[in-house]
Amino acid sequence: MYKRYKTPPVQPAMLREVVALRSRLDQADREFLDERTTWPLRVVHSGGSVVGILMRRIPEPFGDRTISAGTRTLAWELREVSFLFIDPTRLTGAKLNRKPPTREQRLAVCREFAELLDFFHTRLQVVFGDINARNELYRLDGPPSVMFIDCDGVRPVGAVADDQLNAPDWEPPRGTQLGLLSDRYKFGLFVLRALNPGEQVSTKRDPRGAAGHLDAEGYALLCRALDEDPGHQDRPTAHDWWRYFSRLLGEPVDPPELTELRLDRGFVVQGQPVQLHWRAENAKILDVVVGGKITSFDATAGSGTVPLWLDRSAHRVDVLAINRLGESSGSVGPVAVIPPPTIDHLPVALPEVPQVAGPPVELPVPTFTPLPDLRLPAVPGTSGPLGTPKPFSWPALPPTSFPYDLTDLLLGGPAPHDELFARPEEKS
Repeated sequence: MYKRYKTPPVQPAMLREVVALRSRLDQADREFLDERTTWPLRVVHSGGSVVGILMRRIPEPFGDRTISAGTRTLAWELREVSFLFIDPTRLTGAKLNRKPPTREQRLAVCREFAELLDFFHTRLQVVFGDINARNELYRLDGPPSVMFIDCDGVRPVGAVADDQLNAPDWEPPRGTQLGLLSDRYKFGLFVLRALNPGEQVSTKRDPRGAAGHLDAEGYALLCRALDEDPGHQDRPTAHDWWRYFSRLLGEPVDPPELTELRLDRGFVVQGQPVQLHWRAENAKILDVVVGGKITSFDATAGSGTVPLWLDRSAHRVDVLAINRLGESSGSVGPVAVIPPPTIDHLPVALPEVPQVAGPPVELPVPTFTPLPDLRLPAVPGTSGPLGTPKPFSWPALPPTSFPYDLTDLLLGGPAPHDELFARPEEKS
C-alpha cells in the first residue's frame, strides 16, 4: 500500500537507508520483519522530492469488522493497542462491542511487543522512536501477536534525529534523547497501561498502578523502566522484559538441551517395546526418528520414558528436543530385534500294536501277606500326674584349708627355712 507524506521528510537519506536495511537481512530475519511490521519497501519520488513510501498491507486479523455509528455500515477498523487501555466493561459496550482480552492474553501481548522491540534493538540496531497507543496493533484470533506500523520513522542506534516526535502522554523524561533508553521508557508505559486498564490510564505514569498485576520481579522491572531521572541508565531492556513475560507464561526462554538419553536394553524380542529414557531442559516437543519415521511426544514434563515398537533392528535412534528457540539432538543405539522362538512339530514313529480280538480278559486280583503289628507297647507308670519336682540341693563338701598360714607368711617376719615348710599341725 502507498503512504503519502503531507510534507517531505527532513532526512530523506535516512529513509533510504531504512529501506535498504531490509535487503541486507538474511531470509529468516527478513521474513520475521515482513510478518510483524509494515516496514517501508520502497521510497516514492515526485519532482525530485520524496513524497511517500510503499509498504505491505496490514493483514486483516489485526483489525475488526465494526458497524459505523453514523452511517450504520460495516467497516474494518485497526485493532490498536489503545483498546488494551480501556476499561473492560466499557470495551464490551454497544459502542465499542469488543471482547476484552484475558489477563494471560494481556501478558502474551506484552511479551510479543517486547520480542519485536528487542528484534529492532539487537538484530536491526534501530530505535523505534514513536511508540504510542496507535503505532502498534495486536491480534488474539490465534496465538497473540503484535505488529509495528509507521516504521519509516525508525533511526539507527546512536543517530541524531532532527525530527524526533513524541505522541502526547508518551514523552520520555525531559532531556532524554531519542535512543534505546527512550524506547525502554515508553515500553514501560505500555506495560503499565496494558495491564491496568481503566479511566484515564492512558495518561498515568506511576508504576504503583500495576502493583497488583505483577509479581515482585515484574514490579521491580517496571519501577526501573519508569524512573523519571533522564540520566537513569538502568532501564530494563526489551530482552529482559521478554524473558520475564515468557517465564510468567510458562514459556521457555532458552533453546532446549538434551541432558540424558538411553535405552533400557540393546536387544528386544519382536513384538515387545524397548524403553527410551530421556531428560531435556526447556523442551516443548520430543521427536523420535527410527528408520526415517518420526514420532512426536510432549516434552514439557522435562523427562520421561517412551516405548518404541520396532519391527526390525535399528542401527540407531535419533532424538530431537524442540522449542520455538531452537533444538537439541542426540542418538542412541543400536537395537537388535530378535524374532520370537518358534515350535516345530517333529514326527515321531510309533510302534505298531496288534489289535486283540475277542471278549475282554479279566485280570487276577493280587493277594498280599498282611504286615506284622509294629506298634510299641505303652510305657508303664506314665498315666498319673507327675507331681511337683523335689528341690535340688548340693551335697556337703568337706572344709578345705590352705597348707600355709598366709597371714603369718605375708605379715610376719622372716621365718627359718624349716618353719616355712613345716606342716600347719607342727607349727601349732
